[in-house]
Amino acid sequence: MKTSRSRHGTALLAVLGVLVMGITGADAQQGVDVRTDEARQFSTDFDRLTDVTERANRLLKTDDGGDITYGDILANPDDIVLNFRWAKAQLGRGDVRGASATLERILVLDPDLAPVRLYYAIVLYRLDSLDEARAQFDRLRGMNVSPEVAADIDRYISAIERRRKRLRQAITLTLGSQIDSNRNAAASDKEQLVTGTLTQITSSSDKPTNDIAYIGALRYDLSYDLGYQEGHELFASMTGYASDQVQLDSLDLGSFSVDAGARIRGGYWVLTPSINQTAQSLSKEKYLTSRTGRLRLDWNPRPFFNLNGDISYSDERYQNTSESSALRLHSGQRYGTRLGGNYTWTPNNRTTVNLFAGEKDAARNYYSYDSLSGELIHAYLFGGGSYISGSIRHGIDRYRDPDFLVTGNSPQHRTDRSTRTRLTYGAPLSQLLPSDLFGDSKAADQVYSFLAPINWSITGEYLNTKSNIPNYEYHNARAQFYLTRRWEF
Repeated sequence: MKTSRSRHGTALLAVLGVLVMGITGADAQQGVDVRTDEARQFSTDFDRLTDVTERANRLLKTDDGGDITYGDILANPDDIVLNFRWAKAQLGRGDVRGASATLERILVLDPDLAPVRLYYAIVLYRLDSLDEARAQFDRLRGMNVSPEVAADIDRYISAIERRRKRLRQAITLTLGSQIDSNRNAAASDKEQLVTGTLTQITSSSDKPTNDIAYIGALRYDLSYDLGYQEGHELFASMTGYASDQVQLDSLDLGSFSVDAGARIRGGYWVLTPSINQTAQSLSKEKYLTSRTGRLRLDWNPRPFFNLNGDISYSDERYQNTSESSALRLHSGQRYGTRLGGNYTWTPNNRTTVNLFAGEKDAARNYYSYDSLSGELIHAYLFGGGSYISGSIRHGIDRYRDPDFLVTGNSPQHRTDRSTRTRLTYGAPLSQLLPSDLFGDSKAADQVYSFLAPINWSITGEYLNTKSNIPNYEYHNARAQFYLTRRWEF
């Protein structure tokens, strides 16, 4: 009798152990899924902010000219002031080539107009006509221009020389901090499902916890022009990312990735095949290695309109950690596709729309899911290099099989719906720092020259995830502050 009771007791303990491990693994995986997406999202956000910053820095002021029509120009073809305002109006609509022709016509009428020639040189630079742009800047050097304009001319000439180099390199350093209201992605409800039964959440580690993190990222970019007239090039990059939590050390995140690929240009389109290798760690424990292949196509039917899309395949290999002994079950393949477009309303207004679809095939089907989402982004560029960017993304993930450790005998399939909204404002430090802040010595100029190009940005974000299973329903509010410095050589 004692032997029978002992066996039943041992079996009961084993079942309870499996259940506890299963629920602990599910909770841990909830956090791991969020962290994995977070590191992946950081790289995407970094590329977008780099793009909007570069566009803000080269934005041409296009005040006035908005009320002029081409009929006015035909009626007064030799009116220099009218033509100059028309060129600004063309730039305001994104018609850079048309503005180039208008400015060239003005310079035929009066070749000594330095402001017009400066506009013309910058437009040529934007059109990638580097030899012609350099000739215009060299001619401007011999004209009577202010010291500020002379400094701008030197900067553009330096940029032209960098772009002429077949081998181009850049290093970007980002430092910052963020605060989250629910860093551990804990369930919003006070109850969770355990084998189909609602159970009160009592452990403090399973309740929402706010925390501060210090973040650092370092990226090295390399591109090599293959020497063809179309501009085909090879590129590679390495990115390291680390997030150090003040309280939740188990959620310290590390990521290192390597990308390599090529850009094949053909007139109005660009084909970009690439490969990626990424390793991620939680609390200094490596938990994920992924290898990804991606093929992207960009098509520019109009100067102000871009269509783009890509397809991707990833092989994801998880390793168990001290936080979860079930991570290996999430190993598998990920397939993704994206279709997007950019519409530039004016040089300082651009809207982006993206549609995503994908699926994850995991070692266990209750960790496999199909996903569908959409994203809307709008960026507005102010003068002086500052910008504001807002976005909203909504998606749905449908899991293929129920997880009996959570739902019990119920055939309920997990379905998550998430909405993420973000708002970012950024600007160079030069907008905040007076040029004579450190004095007028050579050392002071060097300090200012180092600090002025640093871009600062502040972001507010809210993520709300609804689920038909309370264990996976959560929300998080986040604020971020970043300082970014880029060196090109």
